[in-house]
Amino acid sequence: MWARWYGPFVERFRAWATREPAVRAALIVGSQARTDEPADEWSDLDLVIFHNAPEQLLGSAEWVGQFGEVVLTTVEPTAVLGSRERRVLYSDGKDVDFAIFPSSALAFVAQTPDGLAILARGYEVLLDKDALLPDRAALLGRLERDSPTLPSADQFQAVVADFWYHVPWAAKKLRRGELWTAKMVCDGYLKLLLLRMIEWQTVLRHGPGADVWHRGRFVDRWAEPEVHARLPGTFARYDRGDLARSLEETGRLFSDLAHEVARRGKWTYPEKAESVVHALVAHTLNDVRGVTSPAEG
Repeated sequence: MWARWYGPFVERFRAWATREPAVRAALIVGSQARTDEPADEWSDLDLVIFHNAPEQLLGSAEWVGQFGEVVLTTVEPTAVLGSRERRVLYSDGKDVDFAIFPSSALAFVAQTPDGLAILARGYEVLLDKDALLPDRAALLGRLERDSPTLPSADQFQAVVADFWYHVPWAAKKLRRGELWTAKMVCDGYLKLLLLRMIEWQTVLRHGPGADVWHRGRFVDRWAEPEVHARLPGTFARYDRGDLARSLEETGRLFSDLAHEVARRGKWTYPEKAESVVHALVAHTLNDVRGVTSPAEG
């Protein structure tokens, strides 16, 4: 898949990695290596490098200029093994993420649930100087055993408590006129907790084999149709009245999902706590609903 949009780039990278003795392995992951939800012309390129001294690549950006004209580059954390990646935008529009791991991580990257899930979506080895990367058939076998499981009762209760604690907190920020903070909570933090409940509902309905993508990727395709239909109403404009509305809609959807998850998982649900939160929010926002911000008036 990558050859269509990144062919010459990958070959320049492969030649460099082969020459560099500190680079022990390199592979392509992500959309450019997937067969399900494959790459298109807008997709970036995700490269994984196993290096004897990762800080050399993370601390300097000179080496990424060998593959094209660099416009911007930045270093960010990765989702696996607490490592980091150098993200690069090139002048021809190519967007490349170089995830840098120590060579010692070769023995462990396919042993973590996150790493396993990413690799099992598809990967292509560009070089493996020490023949340490896992066999794909064995990797898929471990994926079946290591797939994330449903939460325990305590984990479920913790997510529910976290959500309902932050709903009145967001309402207070909104009532005070702190729109930025209220929106970041409503359309940021609360949505992450809502996503967790959407994932659990999907797995409980369809079993452990349900293809739930990480971090909400393609949620419009794998979430239940009734959830997909309600999601647009949970997001808000930068406006007091609309934020109040979306906070309520987010709470309704979360409540419906959490009640179903509790029922299917045979866990208790904190009905009294939710009821108290609804009363607190109603009191806090009793003169905010339907009110527009000055810029909207």
